[in-house]
Amino acid sequence: MGIKKLASHLNLSIATVSRALNASDEVSAATRQRVLEAAAELGYSPNKAAESLRKGRIDTIGLMLPMRNPEENYTLSLFLTLADGIQAVLAQHQLDLAIYQSNSDEDELGRLRRIVERRQVDGLIVSGTRRHDARLDYLAKQKFPFVAFGRSDSGGDHAWLDLDFEAAAQEAIARLVGFRHQRIAIGMPGQDAMQAHVYLKGYKRALRHFGLRFDASLALHDELSERGGYRITERLLASPTPPTAILFQSDCMAIGAYRKLSELGLRPGKDIAISGGVLTGEMPDYLSPRLTGFSIPVRELGMRMAEAILARLPGTRTHDKRVLVQEVWPLQFKARSSDASEEK
Repeated sequence: MGIKKLASHLNLSIATVSRALNASDEVSAATRQRVLEAAAELGYSPNKAAESLRKGRIDTIGLMLPMRNPEENYTLSLFLTLADGIQAVLAQHQLDLAIYQSNSDEDELGRLRRIVERRQVDGLIVSGTRRHDARLDYLAKQKFPFVAFGRSDSGGDHAWLDLDFEAAAQEAIARLVGFRHQRIAIGMPGQDAMQAHVYLKGYKRALRHFGLRFDASLALHDELSERGGYRITERLLASPTPPTAILFQSDCMAIGAYRKLSELGLRPGKDIAISGGVLTGEMPDYLSPRLTGFSIPVRELGMRMAEAILARLPGTRTHDKRVLVQEVWPLQFKARSSDASEEK
């Protein structure tokens, strides 16, 4: 059954039925309920293609996950929880969520262009931001609605939500200094990753605060994966003057460090302190010793991202071009025993 037959059955205009089906405030609650009940009873199914053409929208938001190598799967659980929060809010507005991921820089930007040019979504949430991010510059130039998960020097004045990596690094360093560490290393993702830039900034600031000298040989970058953490640990411990503590940006890198330490017969929290950064899943709870780090309200963050993109989306009930969400979310410190060793 089409909308014409449904309107005829109810003795209402097509416009009124359409407004009722789309939860318009121009239709009374009683009329809306009557239309919805009749639609369910008669098996009405909207023509989504025609509806999209009429509204100029396809009622779908895209989520671009960070580019990854085939080995980098651990943080996917975080993004699945994030997507669940996003979808929870979108569903209240009868919107769907499409998830995209690429395996290379070129494919990532090319896919983004195709998504926008083909109007596959009405707006985008872009994650894994870089200091210099061609994706954000492109979206800003196209005036395409988007929200970034992470800050960037690109994209002009745009909506974003980020984690307070700087404060997290400072808090982790303060705890390690409290355990009398002075040679504290830091392991981060690639150098252009915005989160690494902010984390390193907090690390340097904390060192200055405690009167410790920054040593570039103790600040290493590698891929955001277990393998990346393994390689960073290997390089640090091969030094003539290895660190007594390592601060990682993510628990997946710390897991790689555990593997390398085990091979060397060393114990986290006893022979060397390990601080795990952002805890993205349940794995840190099953490590021995349990991993110190920071938890984040992932689902709530996803819900807020959905609200932020809806505010940028013309034609939605919550659209307000005056609203430009730019928020830094705090992380909750979880003190465990992996970083409790003291410098000898």
